[in-house]
Amino acid sequence: MKLFAFSLWAASVAVLCSTTFTQAQQPHKGTNHEKVLYTFGKTSVGYLSNALIRDAKGNLFGSNLGGGNTTGNCSPPWNGCGTVFELTAAGKMVVLHTFNLYPDGAEPTSLVQDARGNLYGATAAGGSGDCEFGCGTLFKVTPAGKFTLLHTFGPDGLAVPDSGLTMDAQGNLYGAVDYGTNALDGAIYEWTTSGKLKVLYGFSNQSDGVSPYAVIPDDEGNLYGTTARGGDLSCSQGDGSGCGLVYKLNISTGVETVLYTFHGGADGAFPSFPAPLVRDKAGNVYGTTTEGGNNQDCITTYSSGCGTLFKIDAAGAFSVLATFDGKNGNSPDGVTEDANGNFYGTTSYAGRNPCTGGGCGTVFKFSAGRKESVLYNFRGQSDGGLPAVGVVEDSNHNLYGTTEQGGDLNCTVYAEGCGVIFEITAN
Repeated sequence: MKLFAFSLWAASVAVLCSTTFTQAQQPHKGTNHEKVLYTFGKTSVGYLSNALIRDAKGNLFGSNLGGGNTTGNCSPPWNGCGTVFELTAAGKMVVLHTFNLYPDGAEPTSLVQDARGNLYGATAAGGSGDCEFGCGTLFKVTPAGKFTLLHTFGPDGLAVPDSGLTMDAQGNLYGAVDYGTNALDGAIYEWTTSGKLKVLYGFSNQSDGVSPYAVIPDDEGNLYGTTARGGDLSCSQGDGSGCGLVYKLNISTGVETVLYTFHGGADGAFPSFPAPLVRDKAGNVYGTTTEGGNNQDCITTYSSGCGTLFKIDAAGAFSVLATFDGKNGNSPDGVTEDANGNFYGTTSYAGRNPCTGGGCGTVFKFSAGRKESVLYNFRGQSDGGLPAVGVVEDSNHNLYGTTEQGGDLNCTVYAEGCGVIFEITAN
């Protein structure tokens, strides 16, 4: 079972036909350059950022797991309960909300935005309930920074919603929790537009999955997601609790269908956290695993493999599209797809430039024609290091993301640097 997001991060820092990426810096669109848009260093702003959202005006929105208020309930060892922020198109950093553990929450997840610009998210801890540091919350923040507490987990029997939210066309929110009174292995829930929480499915045995991650909806009333564990208990990379699986859940009937179970070999192991899957117009589903793949070619210390990029087509056939080998990165963090069928993502570790713990990470591209390239290798200096939440693309094909380390190396809250917000320019 996963622990709180902050605890998971701390542990990670201490640490069928496939195609292998080329190391050459092939063009994204022209020559690729990295531009640092913001360097984290002020405790009040926070650090350890989640995935970004970019609106039509070029403003970036995100959340930080740590920092913000570092006093009272949020004092060390918490080092802050987290923040929600906006980086305007003009480059101004605005903190929209600072969490205080009780009653609003702590350790916010990645955000989702509605048509009016309102931001929605969950917190993995805080609020109230029977959990040691609170069982988590759901919240809303307006563009002007008005905070609304929507729901407090715990009294409803659910706890630790640590993998982010998604929204359907009607504005209903969907998410996952790690624990539940009647669903010990996690649950999927819906927060309706009328303000009601509905449990859609409870994971109750290892064959249907353990510890679900974020889900995505389709237009036919289904959700698609992955689980951290469960499935094949004899998985070659596992500890007897399985290497995770991909599933489809019918919202109306509550019936779960397992689409694929990972075995820990060339197919991969352990779906990426907290990245949701990607589903294209044809009904194909894409995602990444943090381990498995080609163990022999993985040149880092991760002997269980550097991860894979996989596809499950509309007919249910599974295939590995790419295998990571350390030179192109280790531990991919999910992908995003553009209008031309190209996929972009980040890897948390490895790459060409050495860093403490096995490499600083990469930004990569997988093209519709199955041509692979590394767009950027992080150095762990002022450019940042350890990108861990993927990227978002604008209409000009520029990519935006965050890193956990690097930037201001004098900021040593937990490692070397507190991270940056970056742009990979397409020309």
